[in-house]
Amino acid sequence: MALKVKLGTQGILISAIVLVISVLLLIDRLLATSPIQLTLVDGRAVPIEGASYFSLNDVLFFIITAWLGGMSFLYIVISPKEKEVSELKENSPVITENKNAALLAASMLEGDEKTLLQQVIDSNDILQRELILKTGFSEPKVSRLLDKLERRGLILRRRDGMGNRISLKNG
Repeated sequence: MALKVKLGTQGILISAIVLVISVLLLIDRLLATSPIQLTLVDGRAVPIEGASYFSLNDVLFFIITAWLGGMSFLYIVISPKEKEVSELKENSPVITENKNAALLAASMLEGDEKTLLQQVIDSNDILQRELILKTGFSEPKVSRLLDKLERRGLILRRRDGMGNRISLKNG
């Protein structure tokens, strides 16, 4: 079960602040100097650096801070992509029963998708192999383009014998 937290537009700013703070805290702890002992040799003070080990508290601090920084970084990287996907889903055109709406959707498409949808609109009920013949596209290309149009809710594919029958989607 995935936990989804919606932070809105301030989410990336909060994540960036957490990331910067965690990086600074890690740098501060890692660059902290080890304790120095002074010994007297021939009347002079000679510094001796002792071995520096991290305590259990330091290790836990590193783990928690690194985890917070990593999660903030992931949120910053992934958040814009999730927003783009949700906007695409919201803005995808859906064909209603009339051909005018289908023609409007075809005008929004570009290139080969537009050509293929135009053939479906003109024929309204056409076999997939006929689309291959009319457009001159290869079988895999037609299949991929039909997949895209079907995901957008523009067409409906039904099994018809050994092939597929393509028609405009109603509503």
